[in-house]
Amino acid sequence: MPETKAIRKPEVAGPAAPAPLVQFRRGAHAESVHYGHVAVSDTRGKLLARAGDPRAWVFPRSAFKPFQAVPLVESGLFARSGLPKSALALIAGSHGGTDAQVALVLQILAAAGADPSMLRCGVHEPYDEATAKALRARGEAPTPLRHNCSGKHAGMLLLARGMGEPLESYIDPAHPVQRLIFERFEELVGAPFEDPVPAIDGCSAPTPRMKLSTLARSFALLARGVDARGNPVPALVEIRDTMAEFPENVAGEGRLDTLLMRTLKGAVVSKAGAEGMHAIAYLERGLGIAVKIADGSRRALKPAVMAVLDQLSLLSPGDRESLHPEEERVIRSYAGLPAGEIVPALELERVGR
Repeated sequence: MPETKAIRKPEVAGPAAPAPLVQFRRGAHAESVHYGHVAVSDTRGKLLARAGDPRAWVFPRSAFKPFQAVPLVESGLFARSGLPKSALALIAGSHGGTDAQVALVLQILAAAGADPSMLRCGVHEPYDEATAKALRARGEAPTPLRHNCSGKHAGMLLLARGMGEPLESYIDPAHPVQRLIFERFEELVGAPFEDPVPAIDGCSAPTPRMKLSTLARSFALLARGVDARGNPVPALVEIRDTMAEFPENVAGEGRLDTLLMRTLKGAVVSKAGAEGMHAIAYLERGLGIAVKIADGSRRALKPAVMAVLDQLSLLSPGDRESLHPEEERVIRSYAGLPAGEIVPALELERVGR
């Protein structure tokens, strides 16, 4: 019998390993390293820079909020509600639970003909430390109104009311509000979700699973205010510009998104998500930037984002010091002695040229 030759299967590139993004150094030595992934994309989905695996699967978590607000704006319901523009930034943001922000949530609920008992986001302490401290001093327990996602949930109730759909089940993945949000995102990026089954976010609303590169592209579309075919999307422009105008409602004092949009005023729109997730729309270049800390560490996120912006030449020396001052980069002992430093470990690889 003739000798049978083995058929050689073509090699298929597997997922890339997470890349080192941030080091915590004690003395002259690395003590801890946080790994992760970075994707930088244009509106066409062309990858421009990367670290780790830009196609890593991620849950965008709260970085998805600007797109969850699109159907509410496109329906005309937000415009007809009479709500102030600042309320839209709250709907697309993760607020700190301050008294002023709670007052806006109550306005949104009133416009929806709903009350706080209808919020399904759950309860946590306000992200704003001064507010949390004041509540504790008064012996006052936080309510769902203080939850960072209560603005988004109130916006979903407003949309449900306008669509004539049930309010009680608005977070159900099969609810028309949630189906509309997910279908509209697919239309914006020009592709269906590769994983069509959503998971449940920390606020109990559905959260999609997507490639990091898809999230980066969606923020490039937000930067330009267009869909994947290049068609103008006025709702994206309105959401983008309102977030930039009211950065204090997208996050809060001292938090990364608010700091970025204030420092780089008019240049970026920024939205963080839980578990080390972050995305940025860079308006001038029409770029989308997505960063994922693999271990979900919050402490590594800001240094990693700063390093990415720096390597893309998007920061001046003054911006760097304002956003990430030396006292944040130095690790100190409990007695205040300098013991080490936080340093970037990532090296962006430029691609797509």
